[in-house]
Amino acid sequence: MRLNTRIANAWILPALALLLCACQSQPVEQAQSSETALTQENPMQPAQTPSQPQEKPMPPEQTTPQAQVAYVKMTIEGKGDLVIELDLKEAPKTSENFLNLVKEGFYNGIRFHRVVPKFVIQAGDPQSKTLPMGHPQLGTGGSGKNIKFEPNNLKHKRGAIGMARAQNPDSASSQFYICLEDLPQLDGNYVIFGKVVEGIEMIDQVRIGDTIQKAIVLEKWAPKQKDAPKPDGEK
Repeated sequence: MRLNTRIANAWILPALALLLCACQSQPVEQAQSSETALTQENPMQPAQTPSQPQEKPMPPEQTTPQAQVAYVKMTIEGKGDLVIELDLKEAPKTSENFLNLVKEGFYNGIRFHRVVPKFVIQAGDPQSKTLPMGHPQLGTGGSGKNIKFEPNNLKHKRGAIGMARAQNPDSASSQFYICLEDLPQLDGNYVIFGKVVEGIEMIDQVRIGDTIQKAIVLEKWAPKQKDAPKPDGEK
């Protein structure tokens, strides 16, 4: 019996050792599979979520740049055309008032009632349409609307156009003047709102009683090319 028992123990112990090794190998293989899976998925990178439609940023709001100047063509009967450039930046309210009067046809038929050589020519009194030149009331009329004094950096240079007024700085209405010479002594006392850019030689020819046949607002204006190249063959 002891011999048989020893023989049986000799077989049982190796069998138990083999069985123990088999039981331990399975979780090791499973652990290795898990490590391989983590490496393939790259655990440092988060899982991707379904793409969502992204809202496109709104483009910056586009604004139309405001015009800096406007142009008026004033036809003086028997003389020709003056083109006046209005400075909408420096004198916006004064320029707007003048432009509105031009659009209304206010200046059509008005005469120049004041001409002072080497100083100014002046017009804009609607009474000049009916009253004779030299009448004491000439120079007192207006459009029925006054505009506030609008100080700016524009100067009284030859060809500059400004608003005439009474003693009250806010009394300008429709009467305007054009400088025949540089008049720095007037700077700051009256509102300049533009200048003559075409036909400036004509301002010296204006006389008392000359009529503004028509004044219109121009959509655009460009200076004339006096020295434009001539076609081949022309002298």
